Order: sequence, then C-alpha cells, then structure tokens
Amino acid sequence: MSLAKIIEEIKGKRDSTGVLTIYLNTDASAGNLSNGEWKIHLKNGLKELKEEVKDKDDQSELKALKKLQDKVEKEIAVHQREMRKGFILVASADGELWKARVLQVPVSTSFHWGETAQTQQIEELEQRFPETALVVVQQSDVTFIETSLGIIRETKKYSWDVDSENWIDYGEAAQPAARGGGKDEFQDRFLENQHRWYKSLAAQLEKEVKERGLEGVYLIGTKESVGEIESNMSPDKIRGVITKNLGSKPDHEILNEVFETLI
Repeated sequence: MSLAKIIEEIKGKRDSTGVLTIYLNTDASAGNLSNGEWKIHLKNGLKELKEEVKDKDDQSELKALKKLQDKVEKEIAVHQREMRKGFILVASADGELWKARVLQVPVSTSFHWGETAQTQQIEELEQRFPETALVVVQQSDVTFIETSLGIIRETKKYSWDVDSENWIDYGEAAQPAARGGGKDEFQDRFLENQHRWYKSLAAQLEKEVKERGLEGVYLIGTKESVGEIESNMSPDKIRGVITKNLGSKPDHEILNEVFETLI
C-alpha cells in the first residue's frame, strides 16, 4: 500500500474512545539522543498522556489507553535494534487501526491522544521524502530498490539476457554473465550494444516507476552507465545521481549513501 493510501486510511479513522499517535525521534546523531534518551522521552510522553486521561475521570478510556500503551512498548521493543532516525505509530482503541514504521528520516517527538490521529508530520514527510526508487547499475546488472520515507519496501534485480535481448528479473541467484556464451563474448556484445540496451532499460524503468506510482528515481553507478540511462529518461523522473560503483554494497548501505549525499 502506498504512503498516500496509508495516510488516507489514518485520516479517515475516527474512534470515540481514542486514537494514539506517536512520533519519536530516535536519531543517534541528534546530540542528547546518542545514549538512547529517546527511551526516556517515550516513557515520559506515554506517562503524560495517561495523566491527561486520568484528569477526565473516564476509567474505560484510561483502560483503553493503557492497553494500547502496553502494545506500543512491546512493538518498540521488537524494533529497538532497527531504530534509525525516527519512529511513527498510529493505533486506535478499537483495534481497527495499527500502523507502525521505523524511519530513516527524523521526526519531532510528540504524543497525541484524541478521536482522530495527528497526521501533520507524516503528511509533511510525504511531501519532503516522496516514494522513490534507487536504481543501482553494474553494467549488465541492475538493482531496483523501492523506498518510502527512507525505508526499503521492495528490491528487484534485473540482468541483461543476451539471447532474448531483454532485461529480465532473474533474482539474486542468477549468474547473468554466464548466459549467452562465455564471459568474454558477453562482455564484447555488451560493449557493442550498451547504448541500445541502456535505452531499453530506461524505458523499462519509467514503466516501473509509473506502475508503482513513484515520484522518480535516484541513479547510482559509474559515470558512463548512469549517463546512458539518464540521457534516455524524462528529466522530471531523475531526482539525483551518484556516480559511484555501489553495486556490491548491501541495499541499506546504498540507501544510506543516497540520504547522506543527496537528501
């Protein structure tokens, strides 16, 4: 489900007992958070919400909030080792809504309890960090990494097949260099035809971006390979370029490089 649809679902939910919204800044580079002080902020924020509900003298609402907070603490404990820069959780007392996400982007810590969720921050994040893809090119191998709010949603791997002359999703177990003859033959044919083949790839990438409803792509690879693709894609679809060979890096390290360099 796209982020826009998730936000729409959250905004459409109303619960007369309450909807809990948590934005938690867990960015270790943010000074006083380096020692895990976000945990203290979490504890204090949840405590303040309980005090506010206690003042209403509504035991059923207080019970519902406490039940949700217990679930929240368990959820955060599960994701504690994954924490990057932020965390968002939105949950309704009736159990119909439960959205939790670790973020690669920072948020301002805040806690909200009311009939509807507080969505201002997540809507701002959607505008600032739209859903995009990282396209990592290693000559005849291409990795397509779909991201949302700095989190990897899906990864697809394409390789050029010499026999069919097409970019095919072979998966991580493939050995594309071994197809269509020996390695040297494959290399020669690729160098001879790379302009035409990268043009084909650019068209396939644009189709993928459109079908997934993404805002665009970040291109990563050697200057030559990235240049070939960039020249054959619509300029409004290119959000940034990194001319480094990062194809051997894990996906999360490539994502970090993009955020540190371009965003």
